[in-house]
Amino acid sequence: MRGFTHYISGLAAATFFAALVGDLRLGILIPVIAAAAAYFPDFVDFKFGKFLARRDYEIDPAPWDEKKHYAPKLVKVSELSEENRYQFFAIEGTVKDILARGSGKVSYKVLREDGSEETVTEEYNSIVFTLNDGTGKITVEAFGDDYEFFEEEFGKIEEGKKLLVFGYVDVGEEGLKLVVSDAPHPQGIADTIARAIEEAYREGERIVKIHNIRLPGDVYRRFLVHLDPPKREVRVEMGPIVTPGGVAIGGDVPEYRKYGVAKVSVPFIKTYPKPTRIDSFSGPEIAFRRAQFRGKTVVKDRFLPWHHGFSHSLTMGMIIGLVVFAFFKLIGYEHATELALASMIGQWLHVFEDQLGFMGSNLLPPITKDVVPGFKLGESGSGLTNFSTAWLMIAFMIWNFNRFTDPRPIPMSDAKLLLLLAWPSIIGFGIAIVKSFRLRREISELMDYYTNLEAFEEMEEVGGI
Repeated sequence: MRGFTHYISGLAAATFFAALVGDLRLGILIPVIAAAAAYFPDFVDFKFGKFLARRDYEIDPAPWDEKKHYAPKLVKVSELSEENRYQFFAIEGTVKDILARGSGKVSYKVLREDGSEETVTEEYNSIVFTLNDGTGKITVEAFGDDYEFFEEEFGKIEEGKKLLVFGYVDVGEEGLKLVVSDAPHPQGIADTIARAIEEAYREGERIVKIHNIRLPGDVYRRFLVHLDPPKREVRVEMGPIVTPGGVAIGGDVPEYRKYGVAKVSVPFIKTYPKPTRIDSFSGPEIAFRRAQFRGKTVVKDRFLPWHHGFSHSLTMGMIIGLVVFAFFKLIGYEHATELALASMIGQWLHVFEDQLGFMGSNLLPPITKDVVPGFKLGESGSGLTNFSTAWLMIAFMIWNFNRFTDPRPIPMSDAKLLLLLAWPSIIGFGIAIVKSFRLRREISELMDYYTNLEAFEEMEEVGGI
């Protein structure tokens, strides 16, 4: 659930105590502590946990420029190496030599929506030249749609002309080159994720951080990571430019540099039947862990491994309750006991609400050691479940204020008023439950499919590790 929903839930928890409602009515805002307690788990994870977590690989397809805080980063030729292959950069320099102008045909594979591949051959125009920025020379190559855009932007390319060239770094027979483009090549992302999965199979775990691609104008280049266990492939699809809200505004990349595909030599499972989408906000972290799946050794993915740990446990709720009680008792707050209980319940509501999703939580550490899978009622960002939960909590607040006021502003029985207030949430949760059955069936079918998949046979049989 979203932070706002958790915060509202904490406020609702406070209104279940008549003494705290009385304080709020007098303008004493101390009961709002319960709302802060409800938001506390996400505050800890996103303000501290994510920065302290171990990362084995950091995939940054388009590093930010330090001054402008968006990509592409303006670099010098001397700063580049083969480690930057497929990353998106900008170089400013002078055209030194025109090496080739021409046309030809290029063939590349296109992935269709059904997962099939098709080989496409197109005619293209191209130019190859060297660019000197004072620290060294690099070969620049532009072809196809990128060549057309390049000449529209800069006119005819001649020796001695100054240019600011955008593109991704590649490695050719002659060494490094910059391929003109408006996005990084997805192959580097796919290669790194595939390597992490294979290492996790051998070593036990690898954690991968994938950075997003922020562009000028506060927009983002979206890309999708598909884990395909049946084919033992990692496919990365470079998508359109999107707003911070995720609305596509165009800027699709050409088909010949849209996909990156990397083969994986070990069996792995994707536990969520949708690709991982990276666009606005911070990019995700994925843990790949060796695990047993129905008697077979595989690698499983876990989204945001530093999230939903101890901070999202019922144990933490008890600790929060004790700390709140001790502090407010010490400063002499009359209703410290009620506030402590409201804070604990608020934190527990956060845990329960997140348990409605997919990730689950480690509910009672140290008794429990790992997360309990979520109920799969909806994704954390689902507008339907967030709205239904927030509306229900607001209904509780109105209901509690009414029943703790004498005479009651709304002269109606408690049961009738609550039903009247909560019906939008009841309908919302009903729709979410019905939709969740379809998703649960898809996941179940996926797991059954994995069980009998030849790709999960022992490694010796496939010539692997």
